[in-house]
Amino acid sequence: MFTYKLSHESGLNFTVGYINASDAVTDVSYSDVGITYTGMDGLTIGAAMSNNTIGNNIDSDESTMYATYATGGFTVGVQSSDLDHTTANSDQESIAYGVTYAVNDDLSIGYSYHELDFESTSLADQESTGVSASYTMGGMTLAGAMNSVDAMDGVATGDYEGYEFNLKFAF
Repeated sequence: MFTYKLSHESGLNFTVGYINASDAVTDVSYSDVGITYTGMDGLTIGAAMSNNTIGNNIDSDESTMYATYATGGFTVGVQSSDLDHTTANSDQESIAYGVTYAVNDDLSIGYSYHELDFESTSLADQESTGVSASYTMGGMTLAGAMNSVDAMDGVATGDYEGYEFNLKFAF
């Protein structure tokens, strides 16, 4: 395995990795490259690509790009990803975004959305949404989230909801 990382004082970060493993059972190679830039008043952007090969017949290429921007109490992020696979009807495309707002030093709220599109016509597109909030007072934090997924893993009847509430004390 080979990995190389470079971080520059300008805010530019670069990473590359490579694995090549061959034996009597498995022929696997994996390579990836990623780059991020942070430096412009609250803006961070990044992109990554990878190639995975298993044996002579299975190959997948993945890519993703994202950006986040923070100004005042708002932080907004968006990400787009793509998976190209040699197996028929296995490609996927994904888009996600989220926004959070720090109302004040104690209260934050957020919303997120994710859509996963499958190439296969027998699978339904998966959609996920989430809403969260947290309130901090001294050493106590009260937080909660409500999330839902429609057509989980492409199954049209795979609709789920989840709720989480936390109360945390720091001593």
